[in-house]
Amino acid sequence: MIEFSQIEKRFFGVKVLKDVSFIAKPGQTVGIVGENGAGKSTLMNILGGNLRPDAGVMRLNGQPYAPASPSDAAHAGIAFIHQELNLFANLSIAENLFLRGFPRSRNWLPFINRRQMSVRARELLREVDLAHSPDTLIERLSAGERQLVEIAKALALDARLIILDEPTTSLTARETERLFAIMARLRERGISMLYISHSLGHVLKLCDEIVVLRDGAVVANEPTSSVTMDRLVSLMVGRAITQLFPPREA
Repeated sequence: MIEFSQIEKRFFGVKVLKDVSFIAKPGQTVGIVGENGAGKSTLMNILGGNLRPDAGVMRLNGQPYAPASPSDAAHAGIAFIHQELNLFANLSIAENLFLRGFPRSRNWLPFINRRQMSVRARELLREVDLAHSPDTLIERLSAGERQLVEIAKALALDARLIILDEPTTSLTARETERLFAIMARLRERGISMLYISHSLGHVLKLCDEIVVLRDGAVVANEPTSSVTMDRLVSLMVGRAITQLFPPREA
């Protein structure tokens, strides 16, 4: 689905990505982990069209991929669900779903076809198990429900690759399990996902493969079945960790 090949990026002469290479196959969930500053967000912003690499290439479905803007990424079928959700609280669910392109009454008339918008919005909400009217304002939704609206937005764009950046940070345990169930269904449909999280337990539970970044370089790219929690932590920090919570002296 997506291939990174020798991606490099510098900021003010400092190399923050160094020869990053890995792939995500169709229907695969790849976990991307690393300490703060490891290069995760920079790499995803390159994929999402917010930044351009200084070296290296990306391939999407085997074809060269070099987005010049987030719109290019969206048109290519890539959706980015940020930790800070990109929704307008004063607008309805349906209006948020179709901000990138409202259905028109006629191709040559600037009128929104609200009936068609409502029908399509209900279909998308059913796909993410959100039992709300499309006319519901975003401000009336919980954090978990807003996360589902973001996923529905990705489906509205017919996204084939979804980037999820710390999606469970503000969710309850029940909302988190609901999100995981929906992610499993998306994977069955052949949608690939890149999952960024500091919750390593979730990464080990959800992902097929794990890519570990440290100081801007890939230090591990392995099937989840071959990785333990202790080894994952050691790869992230670059040394063996014998105690996650060392005893404190009075």
